[in-house]
Amino acid sequence: MQIRVQTLPRLGDVTTVKAKTHPISAVLEVPNHFAHADWQVCLWHSTDGNEWEGLDLAPATEEEEAVDLELSASLSRLHFRAELPFNKSIQFTIKFRHTLDQPWIWTNQEYGIEDGYVVSEDTAAASQKLEDLIPNLSSEWSISTLRSQAPETSLWSLTTKIAPCSADKSSFKDVEIGTPFTHFRKWFALVRSGVPWIAPRKGLSRFALDKEAILCSFADGKGRHLVFLAVSGVDDILALFRSTDSNSITLHARNDAPVERDLMVLVSTGYKLDKAIASVIYHARSLIWKYSQTEGSTSLSDKPSDFEPKWRENWYDGLGYCTWNSLGQNLTEDKILEALEDLEKGGISISNLIIDDNWQSIDGTGQGAAQPGWLEFEANPTGFPGGLKGAVSQIRRNHRNIEHIFVWHALLGYWGGISPRGAIAQRYKTIRVRREDNNTDMTVVAQDDVSKFYDDFYSFLIQSGVDGVKTDAQCALDAIAGAAARKALIAAYLDKWSIASLRHFGSNAIVCMAQFPQALFHAFMPRIRSPVVARNSDDYFPDEGPASHRWHVWANAHNSIFAQYLNVVPDWDMFQTSHAFADFHAAARCLSGGPIYITDKPGQHNLELLRQVASSTTLGKTIILRPSVVGIALDPYLDFNSGALLKIGSYHGSQSGGISLMGVFQTSEVRNSCLTLLSEFRGISELDSYVVRAYTTGRLSKPLRFTNGQSPALLTTPSVKGYEIYTAYELTTFPSRHFGVMGVANLGLIDKMTGCAAIEASRILMDSKISVTSKLRALGVFGVYISSLSSMTIDDNFMVSIFGHPVPRHTVSISSSADSVLEVDVQTAWKELGLDSGWSNELEVTVNILDI
Repeated sequence: MQIRVQTLPRLGDVTTVKAKTHPISAVLEVPNHFAHADWQVCLWHSTDGNEWEGLDLAPATEEEEAVDLELSASLSRLHFRAELPFNKSIQFTIKFRHTLDQPWIWTNQEYGIEDGYVVSEDTAAASQKLEDLIPNLSSEWSISTLRSQAPETSLWSLTTKIAPCSADKSSFKDVEIGTPFTHFRKWFALVRSGVPWIAPRKGLSRFALDKEAILCSFADGKGRHLVFLAVSGVDDILALFRSTDSNSITLHARNDAPVERDLMVLVSTGYKLDKAIASVIYHARSLIWKYSQTEGSTSLSDKPSDFEPKWRENWYDGLGYCTWNSLGQNLTEDKILEALEDLEKGGISISNLIIDDNWQSIDGTGQGAAQPGWLEFEANPTGFPGGLKGAVSQIRRNHRNIEHIFVWHALLGYWGGISPRGAIAQRYKTIRVRREDNNTDMTVVAQDDVSKFYDDFYSFLIQSGVDGVKTDAQCALDAIAGAAARKALIAAYLDKWSIASLRHFGSNAIVCMAQFPQALFHAFMPRIRSPVVARNSDDYFPDEGPASHRWHVWANAHNSIFAQYLNVVPDWDMFQTSHAFADFHAAARCLSGGPIYITDKPGQHNLELLRQVASSTTLGKTIILRPSVVGIALDPYLDFNSGALLKIGSYHGSQSGGISLMGVFQTSEVRNSCLTLLSEFRGISELDSYVVRAYTTGRLSKPLRFTNGQSPALLTTPSVKGYEIYTAYELTTFPSRHFGVMGVANLGLIDKMTGCAAIEASRILMDSKISVTSKLRALGVFGVYISSLSSMTIDDNFMVSIFGHPVPRHTVSISSSADSVLEVDVQTAWKELGLDSGWSNELEVTVNILDI
């Protein structure tokens, strides 16, 4: 008999609370035929370090039960609850049995789940000295107390010196920091999984990094976090963390300058991990900004006088198509045209086309190069006999729906840089550099000609009809071996490419393979240009096994914990819609807040899935619905291999009023569930009431609100496709003659995964009637939650209009999934009414609730 146990607070975790009495909730998921057994659930616990004892949990009342938005045909969920007073802490586990004569089943023994902890937050007693938080802190570091820009946190800097480079060889230094908290319960890090990418790592009381890390966080047994950030990208410094055999964190640094430099580590502590991370990154951002202003680096503040900003809708709001996985590496103009024709025949309207690698004119390897080099600007004549301009012109003639065409190129030209035999090498000054990653030489454009090189190339692209670039392999800069070349080229290429792309293409650029420290700090941390779309993880590999697809989403969600503070729009990479994990990837992309583009092979499309991801505007353009806040992993310390659900939190709207989203994703073959507090949703207020909707089932919760500071809970479960998206909508309540109090919420487009992001503006008012007015970015099925809907009729109680025009009666209905949701098929109504929004891509829908 398979039984699953979920608890709040969670087993295997530390929960910090302010109250001295805390509820303990448990849910047993049991087969239906065991639902009526005499189940006993016991909380085995130690309060304030006293002797262990048992406390029987009582069946929860209906009001105390976690809200379940999944209909399960085979499982019953039994809810139990108790409240336990304490002063400092509770340590607990759970045991249960289904009859009195059966032995107890212990969760720690049966499932290997560690004890849970509830800790009283006592900020007054928390030390404000870094030496107390790291008692064995190395004396080599100088400590400075800094003013934190994040509330409820403390911030310090650790500094030491590193020697200058010598004889064109960078200097290196390893200096130990110490052991956080002396003993810690768990840790989280973002490591360099390779030269181009970062990825998450997790652990418990043993700190063991397999790769060098950019950011590390540690949690003690009292609910506190200690966050370390190694500052790179300043003064030609590269700094990363390593672990030691003595369980300490140490800094490994590199200096490319011919003078002694400072090394800096920022350290923050707080009871909220997100605030502690924000503290170190906010300060690092201010350091980078001051450096760019005072050290004479070529920055965007030095932009040329002919630069003019362009204000227009973001290109990445449109649905895109990339040629990489879809058409393979033997790319030709004919293949692209055939693929676009196939998309159009299939009813798929894309706005953005990315012509990926293998369009350029390149030579073979040779002259010491391990990879091909770039010959000339023009496309290779074999695959593109009419040149790049001919191909682009043909694409634009045949497919008027395509607004933007991007082409791929490497930051240094191609994977092997510039071919010494080509026209580019003859036109621009070049130098030979040694690569550390493959121990070969590479020709690149020299520092003096980088600006001219990019300006000429991008002018050629514009003349060819191209209006955007995907600039890849940026990490090749960090593979350069010589100290002098590194010092001359790294910042110069990052700055001059940024200026050139902004001048020629505005925001129409994608940065790829650029998660190396110098780029993350020097190029992406300052907010001195419009955000650039930046790849957020290693590639999507469609032919890899299930673990690869789950890891891809997992890594992106965790990398976004850092990326959310950068001046970038995180790009979670393309995906294929006709794939076993297509829905899984699509849901993650919708929550990411970044672009969405597909890489389907011709004839292999899932139109139904695309209809859930993308929408049509009133002008006929296909767009995606991006939440306004980047999606991130909500619990960084969870281990991928534990089978725990990945929770991705996002948000749409302003801080003063918006809608919170949470995706739950399966990380193993086992379909688990998890108890989730409403307070875990981003942007939730304890003063308001909410309804929560599950996307795949369409089911809604009852109205939820905090009681005596305690958050209500939901039982969150992925669908059979491995994901679920929950959206929390704030309720507006009104007095009603017939129904007492009526709760109303604007749900946005309920047929889309992130349909709340279609809402541009919303207004709910009451005079003689209740009016729900919404400005929408796109067409679809519009939903309104009405608490009394089951007692109302559409003909007697509702009048629905678009721009003041009554919609056809058959386009308004009550949802088959939830009798409290009124549905308006706006797409059908718009078409049948024959309306015109003019130049605007918005439409206004009003639902009037009458006779209330």
